[in-house]
Amino acid sequence: MHPYVHILQTYMTALDQSDYSTVKSLFAPGGKVKSPFLGEMPADPFFDRLAGATSKNVITPIDIFLSSAEKNHAVAYFQYDWTVHDGTLITFKVMDLFTFERGSDKITYLDLIYDTHPIRTSAGNKYEP
Repeated sequence: MHPYVHILQTYMTALDQSDYSTVKSLFAPGGKVKSPFLGEMPADPFFDRLAGATSKNVITPIDIFLSSAEKNHAVAYFQYDWTVHDGTLITFKVMDLFTFERGSDKITYLDLIYDTHPIRTSAGNKYEP
């Protein structure tokens, strides 16, 4: 199995279990996340913010894609059933594009790719208390 597949599986399992310390441990020092809601920020504060907004996560993996051109990219495609702190359930599909440190299995950049319009229309911005 390609090492990136193992990392993405670990990421999805840890996210499903709301195990943010494991998620954060997958990142290289200085790793960043780009979110449609929160913009670009360091990984640790991003996942701390997600933890604070979350009551429960259910991750249903769909597929994992490995890059044929950029050898340090991989994509996790999954359904995210996100129950936020006020009990609202938000369901959406997401493609998380991972960039890995060259010669390493550590994540340097994570770009979260999903349509925010249905979420904002039905639930608003759930990162705010």
